[in-house]
Amino acid sequence: MLNNEYYALKEIPRHKLYTNNKIYSHLTEPYILKKLNQYDFLPKLISTFHDYDNIYLITSYYDGKSLDYLRNDFISEEQIKFISACTIQTLIYLREEKIIHRDIMMKNIIMDKNKYFNVIDFSFSIDYSEKNNKEKYLNTYYNVTPPEMMKFEEYDYNSDYYRLGSIIYYLIFKTYPYIVLLQKNITNIKVDYKDAKNYSKNCIDFLNELIISEPKKRLGYKDINELKNHSWFYGFDWNNLEKKKLPSPFTLIKNEIDQALCIKMIVSDQYLIRYKSKPKLKLYKSLINQFDYINNNILEQILNIYRNSNRKII
Repeated sequence: MLNNEYYALKEIPRHKLYTNNKIYSHLTEPYILKKLNQYDFLPKLISTFHDYDNIYLITSYYDGKSLDYLRNDFISEEQIKFISACTIQTLIYLREEKIIHRDIMMKNIIMDKNKYFNVIDFSFSIDYSEKNNKEKYLNTYYNVTPPEMMKFEEYDYNSDYYRLGSIIYYLIFKTYPYIVLLQKNITNIKVDYKDAKNYSKNCIDFLNELIISEPKKRLGYKDINELKNHSWFYGFDWNNLEKKKLPSPFTLIKNEIDQALCIKMIVSDQYLIRYKSKPKLKLYKSLINQFDYINNNILEQILNIYRNSNRKII
């Protein structure tokens, strides 16, 4: 904790960067977060730095539950709509900034202190303004991966919308559409709203339009605002959602700081201190240029905490 705030310290061992693909993957996240650093539904990048052994990202920390925690509970339609709306709000901003996340999944959608859902982990994201996405490294979770990416075909922003559809599908049916496609040996899946008794026809129609296998037929292909304008969101208060003034339907879930993680991260204090004294290896000049976003004020305060007290940062 620092100034009554917790921070997340992400540690990436250098031995994982021995291939060009891995180097690209891990260099992407600080670049993307710098570009997106002013948006309320995304983590804020505080500092990036490195030493002989690791490279580090310090970001804002979310103490809420991820969808992984909620995935096997019954999630009401109102709650699924709220999760979807928060994610859509983020995806709209990402599209404006020409970013494809490429890793929208349960563990990367997490609650903040206001019980709003935020998208994290941009290590596999790309800047689509470069439009050379086929050449980028991709290590993905197959259950939510859109068919065009599984086939190594060209993809764009709406590959993220398919992932959102896969998450909605799981929250309703406790399995993924990808698994159903494999089991039934079919190329497309369409849910009959009669098979989802606790959910409205509009909800299931929204879901079906996101999990269409053909990208050009998928909702949002032409304009992401098609998602906001779908009949399922008729009357939804998008303005107050963006301001985080809309009441969250998850207020009964208690946020908790993961103390075990706090203790684990104390082991990394030696690396923070060593950063100040270790020379930078020539082998990693490309890394040095990217990981040169030091917020000296924050870093010095963190180091002082380690030197002078038992207080923790995660």
